[in-house]
Amino acid sequence: MAQKKSNGIVDAYLVAYNAASFIGWAYVLIQTVLYLVENGTNLDGLFDRVGKTLIYVQTGAALEVVHSLVGFVRSSPMTVVMQVYSRLLLVWGTLYVFDYPEIRASNALVLMIFAWSITECVRYSHYALSLLNIELYPLLYLRYTLFYVLYPAGVTGELLEMWAALPHAAAIRPAFKGFLVLNMVNYPPVLYKLYTHMIRQRRKVLGGESSKPETKGAEAVESAASKKKKL
Repeated sequence: MAQKKSNGIVDAYLVAYNAASFIGWAYVLIQTVLYLVENGTNLDGLFDRVGKTLIYVQTGAALEVVHSLVGFVRSSPMTVVMQVYSRLLLVWGTLYVFDYPEIRASNALVLMIFAWSITECVRYSHYALSLLNIELYPLLYLRYTLFYVLYPAGVTGELLEMWAALPHAAAIRPAFKGFLVLNMVNYPPVLYKLYTHMIRQRRKVLGGESSKPETKGAEAVESAASKKKKL
């Protein structure tokens, strides 16, 4: 797809959006680490410590769908929806709805928080700096390498959270449980699509392929200039 002309106002907005998102996720990550240092394996107060911020910061990612639809970025809206939808389901459909220790005080929640927050701290900081024409190759490398571990880790945490929510969802309405089960069944094909997409983008950005990345901004892949950096 042809590269869009630079728009100063849009670029300034995207820098602010990415920076704010980075700050939010960094806060969640730091507070989670501090909580674990202070409380060890006692997770009873973890959600009280970071839960609301986690929900709000993740909900802010819904703007990425808007960005792709209005043309601020060149991402495929469908790809962005796939990336954002499951997380919104987790934060609003399980964490917000169900106040039970097996959901809000679980190892699955810790795994999910670490996978999400590390991924997003790297992603948002990388794209904010890219929009400012600041290229840090270590950050670029992490952006297109950590997903090998963090994607499966995040998905594992998400599935375990939804599994724990099933009996409580059934108590509210059987259809609610069925809805969660349907989403769980849909995880493997969606993960495969997103995972292979990232592998292809990694080859383009780090592997020296001549084709240009497809997107820009928080949802961007990588600018052609970033390919000048080598391992």
